[in-house]
Amino acid sequence: MTARDLWQAFSRADLDPDALALGDLTRRTAVARVTELAERLRAQGVRPAETVGLQGPNQPEWVLGLLALTAAGACPLLLPADSPPAETRRLLRTAGARRTLVADPDGADWAVLSAQDAGADRGLTGDADSEAAAHHAPGTVLLASSGSTGTPKVVARSQGSVLDEGVRYHRAGLARPADSVLLPLPLSHAYALGWLAGALVAGAHVDPVPPRAVGAVHARLRQRATVLVTVPGLARVLVRRRALTDDAPYPALRRVMAGAGYVDAGLDALWTRTLGVGVSRNFGSSETGAVLWGEPGLPSGAVGHPMPGVRVDLLDPDGTALPGAGAAQGELAVVLEDGSTHRLHDLADRDEHGVHRILGRARLGVVRRGARWVSTMEVESVLRAAPGVADVSVTATGPDDSDDQGLTVEYVPADAELAAPGLVQAYARAELAAYKVPDSFQPRYRLRRSAVGKAQAAPVYRLARAGARPDTPAEQVLAAALTELGLPPLLADGGTAADLARTAGLRAEVLSPVLDTACALGLLVTDADSAGAPGAWAYPPDAVPAGRALAARVRGEAAGEGPRLPAALTGPPPPDAGLRAAVEELLAEAAVDGPLLEIDDGDVPPSADAEYGACVVLGGVHGPAARLGSLAALLRPKGLLVVADTFVADPLALADVTSRVTAVRWLVDGHLHWWTPQELRAGLEAVGLRVEESHGTEHAPYTILAARKPS
Repeated sequence: MTARDLWQAFSRADLDPDALALGDLTRRTAVARVTELAERLRAQGVRPAETVGLQGPNQPEWVLGLLALTAAGACPLLLPADSPPAETRRLLRTAGARRTLVADPDGADWAVLSAQDAGADRGLTGDADSEAAAHHAPGTVLLASSGSTGTPKVVARSQGSVLDEGVRYHRAGLARPADSVLLPLPLSHAYALGWLAGALVAGAHVDPVPPRAVGAVHARLRQRATVLVTVPGLARVLVRRRALTDDAPYPALRRVMAGAGYVDAGLDALWTRTLGVGVSRNFGSSETGAVLWGEPGLPSGAVGHPMPGVRVDLLDPDGTALPGAGAAQGELAVVLEDGSTHRLHDLADRDEHGVHRILGRARLGVVRRGARWVSTMEVESVLRAAPGVADVSVTATGPDDSDDQGLTVEYVPADAELAAPGLVQAYARAELAAYKVPDSFQPRYRLRRSAVGKAQAAPVYRLARAGARPDTPAEQVLAAALTELGLPPLLADGGTAADLARTAGLRAEVLSPVLDTACALGLLVTDADSAGAPGAWAYPPDAVPAGRALAARVRGEAAGEGPRLPAALTGPPPPDAGLRAAVEELLAEAAVDGPLLEIDDGDVPPSADAEYGACVVLGGVHGPAARLGSLAALLRPKGLLVVADTFVADPLALADVTSRVTAVRWLVDGHLHWWTPQELRAGLEAVGLRVEESHGTEHAPYTILAARKPS
């Protein structure tokens, strides 16, 4: 590879200028746009080696922005699109970046890039004349990595290092010149950057689409995609989508690659059975890029052999490399093409064939229990298949140097009875060796995960600086509830949901959604830099009844009848004739065999006999004790469950008034469980149903989901 940077790799003369290179753009068009943008960036004062943030949705325009920054000699800081503003500010400060290039395909600036500048021209935000606090070689790529703790940090990669990783993909035959590489994962992530480099080195076509844009993935698979790059969580969602499986197999699709997570044999077999292509494995780090990969058919947790050009060693506890052949277990260390050595702090097994199996992070993902090691990823993989478990995370407890650490399971139940702690524990005992069975099983309403599915540390909640002046009725009701619970003095010092619940004598899984909603409304923050001093909230008397009702629900007490709500919190209207007509139209198009049951208030009939051909639930799915398994039990084989309910897109970012009102009404009414269509989808699948379609309606704020019971 003779190119010195990503821009040269993309624009080299030996590639066909009229072939598709980036999304729907030909290489000629993409090169012209990058050249134009790079010239404009230089005119705006971007200097070689200046650190400039890059942020935007997963679209071709993001890649154009990256290439333009490298062409201008800048050091792009790849900012996650889903980072909240406070986290973005911290990353910018850490990297010494004072300006941000925002890639916006909907902007007015030649329909590709737009931004605002505090001073003059468009395209950059910030101070053009300030010096960066950190200095890097021109063109260095800066990645926001979660590291091993869930706390974002900045990792610097030279473009030579990134291109070396691309050469590995090309030499391994993973990225070929004729490929169309589909990337429905965050482009700011190191895993996506490596695959992007692989496509550039090979001269392949790159097709970035937003994460979880299942419709776009389906369209690209039908049109041209030969390689699908994904993560295990998204791979599970995709393989269950009716539209994808109905069109399978896809003639052009030759490889599905899942990285940045644990791939088990069940997921591999499901892809092979459903779409005819098994799941390949990928493993690496932000500092090194991908270093291991394997073909489909490997055991759970296995990631295969070293990639071309790198040497992978296993180290004993003293840091000495174990013999390079035969079975062994130790900490991974990698020697890259430039001769640099990196200890990855991951523990792995190597079998007699040289296939590596990742056990987990040293001192985090691998737990010493007596004389044996336990991989938390293996335990998570097993428990994810437990009846009624929609999501799960396993963590170690006790000192890192202990020879007998504990294991704690936090999981999201799709059905409070089906996935009761005792039943999940019994499942673990039946499926795992005794020394692998966790000690504690804690239900949670949601597990926080990054865009690539990595578990994130529990946030620390604090009072916001503006918390003393709740302005809207929604904020006022929450302020009244938090005051009634006696939390403001505790929030002044900060604490996780578990810490606050333990101190206040509450249940963390019930308190968590209230704290998250208070954050989304601006009463609380999870950023220490934005925390405020303690003070009493001021709110009008009409917020008190609803606040007391919510506080009673958090305590587990009867909330009384219909608390008086402020007039502005009217909530969504009851299901009208139009919504019913939309549901009836869906039922008319679906194959329904058997009687129809309609549930208006969410109360599931006591009978669990599978006698209904279809069940329609109009509202009422949400709740502190979800009973999706009871709904599934009502259906005959091939029976259809149709849910029409109110949702918000993201409970951690309630941007509009309607979603804020909806979220607070749910809390007051006791609807503390399923908030987003995506979470409901996972819950329905956890109780054995298969979601066939999900779509919004003309009757906002309702969304309709349809799920089928397998035969």
